[in-house]
Amino acid sequence: MKRTALKIGYIGTNFHGFQRQPNLRTVEEELIYHLRKLDYIDDLKKSRFRIAGRTDAGVHSLGNVISFQSEKEVRVNEINNSLPDDIQILASAPVRYAFKPRYAQMRQYRYMLFQDLDVDKLNDCAEVFKGTHNFTNFTKRFQKTTTRTIDDIKITKVNLDDYHKREFPNLHDTLSPIFVDIYGESFLWNMVRKMMRVFIDVAVGKMTLDEVERLLNPKPEEPRAYIKVTEPDYLILMDIQYDGIKFTYDDYACERFRRDLVDSLSNLQKKYAIRESMIKSLNDLHKILM
Repeated sequence: MKRTALKIGYIGTNFHGFQRQPNLRTVEEELIYHLRKLDYIDDLKKSRFRIAGRTDAGVHSLGNVISFQSEKEVRVNEINNSLPDDIQILASAPVRYAFKPRYAQMRQYRYMLFQDLDVDKLNDCAEVFKGTHNFTNFTKRFQKTTTRTIDDIKITKVNLDDYHKREFPNLHDTLSPIFVDIYGESFLWNMVRKMMRVFIDVAVGKMTLDEVERLLNPKPEEPRAYIKVTEPDYLILMDIQYDGIKFTYDDYACERFRRDLVDSLSNLQKKYAIRESMIKSLNDLHKILM
């Protein structure tokens, strides 16, 4: 039996997260159903089915990882043909029998901010978060250890011209996003989304860098601070990397997923145009009535 790791892309909008839950649509449940349907796996224990991370409801991915062993040669596009359009396998790699995708060398998360924020203040906040800290205040769940290391944080103000503004003319400059890319070996539950709340508060002047420092170095007797999580819809698990393992991306699978994303974006544009037209009509009506 050969053991294979697969890199999974998915749009999290219509999923109740990655992890299996009774009577709810999840990414993991869809993957297991279709792998069983195609005879790649049967018993999850015997196939040693493993996952790298459990993203929350609404969170997207271009790089989450699963692994399993099978007597059948893995054919990426056979699986993709069976999967729904909002989940696709993008890459694969042969791995050793003892491989556990949970233990990664590096994870990259990207959060997209759409407010008009001070990028210099965001960069200043990023410098505070870099390095090893106690992230007790940045998770909802009590864990054995809340110490984590942030290897790097990159802030990028995106020019919409780089994202085919000519192809998507309804995207306005006011929606130009700021990318916050965060790199580290592992993350706590809700950690990135709580970090983003602090980033926003710093950028708008509601929180100082000294206050951020205190959140990262709480005293043992201090109660846990309440930090409201940001929306999951703007979070993407971009990639997971492992020492000594090189994934091979399937060109056809990646192009197919890209086309599905473009098609869904076109549908969103139409919905946007309808709502924009209705708002304009109501505004015109209000002017007449006044």
